[in-house]
Amino acid sequence: MLSNPGAAQCDSCLRPLPKQGTPVLRVQFPTGELKVSVGQHLVLGRDAGQSPVAATFTQYDNVSRRHSTVWLDPSGTAWVRDEGSTNGTFVNGERLPRGVEAPLRDGDQLRLAADVTGTVQLK
Repeated sequence: MLSNPGAAQCDSCLRPLPKQGTPVLRVQFPTGELKVSVGQHLVLGRDAGQSPVAATFTQYDNVSRRHSTVWLDPSGTAWVRDEGSTNGTFVNGERLPRGVEAPLRDGDQLRLAADVTGTVQLK
């Protein structure tokens, strides 16, 4: 039972849902900002054949060709999954196990390998 019946919340994690507008996940990396809309899955990596944003990462040799995936589910929760990268995907300094999905929150630091850190924004 909801403690506040009028409040919208995610059924799986019970976090409050965004109150207005369509949520957008933004990740600001030193080489550019990535935007992800609800329902979109975005592969992060250096291979243009696998990642539409490969140009953001091509200068970083330690980022895998298919490094990780970020997405925004219909409830407005952002997620990241390491796709078996060689040098790891990190959220706030904690390495994600390969294939494990982890939630992203506004202000989180998303790091690919040792060199590429982006700031998560949920709007």
